[in-house]
Amino acid sequence: MMKIKLWYIVWCLLFCVGCLQMKAQVVDSVAVTRGDSLMKYKLVVVHDTVYVPIPEAKMPVDSSRIIYTKPVGRYDRGITNYRFIPKNKWIGGVTVSVFNFESDNSRLLFSLLKDIDLNLRTLSVKPFVGYAIKDNTVVGLKFGYSRISGGIDNLALNIEDLDIALKDIKYTDDSYSFSLFHRSYIGLDHKGLFGLFNETTLGYSTGSTRFSRGADETLKYTDTSINQLKVGINPGIAIFIMPNVGAEVSFGVAGFTYNWEKQKKSSGETGKRTNSGANFKINLFNINIGLTVCI
Repeated sequence: MMKIKLWYIVWCLLFCVGCLQMKAQVVDSVAVTRGDSLMKYKLVVVHDTVYVPIPEAKMPVDSSRIIYTKPVGRYDRGITNYRFIPKNKWIGGVTVSVFNFESDNSRLLFSLLKDIDLNLRTLSVKPFVGYAIKDNTVVGLKFGYSRISGGIDNLALNIEDLDIALKDIKYTDDSYSFSLFHRSYIGLDHKGLFGLFNETTLGYSTGSTRFSRGADETLKYTDTSINQLKVGINPGIAIFIMPNVGAEVSFGVAGFTYNWEKQKKSSGETGKRTNSGANFKINLFNINIGLTVCI
């Protein structure tokens, strides 16, 4: 009985040593100097640890910054709307639109038409102020001034039997506007730096235009006073470049207008008319760049 126990113990020890040898990995041989003798040892590392990869820790998103909106109909698109403009905040700023065109700057136009000299300039300045009635929803007032000026100093076109010559044609348009606007924002990140918005406006504008031909004794002109009611849709993008200061770009994509006009010619004739219209396209003359302050 005693012999069987000893053999059993020896066999268990050999099995354990074999397992350790299978797991052991020789990493390197090192030389150690002790006194006058040089001794060489083997450094053995036993891998008996299981490494579990741990994902990179991320800061939890503050759920209070997420605005939950009820889906329209039965389909939920899963759009996450973060708070961009908090409730009870005031915003104010100004948007500016500038466009300048001269025939000297267009090689294509100059290559198609000879003896052409024309120019077109537009300027629009619109200060505004608004109040956030709830998170990401702002209503406010917008004022505006715009000026359009252009002219054809000389235009000559001669194609086979078609011969056209125009000169000394000028056009000016000055208008003032007042409008109510409603903005709906969508925050794109949980920090509230980037956002999209859609602005709907209901406005009234008044102004005058002059279209003239010739100069000095040959001058003929038509003056027009215009009053307009307009509903516009202007989407855009906004970004906060500082904690309370943001930049934005918007453009007009749709609008409904109703105009009533009175005209008077240089000859003394007068007239009036009303017209209405709608457009569903990007308006190159209605691209606005502005700054916004949120307090």
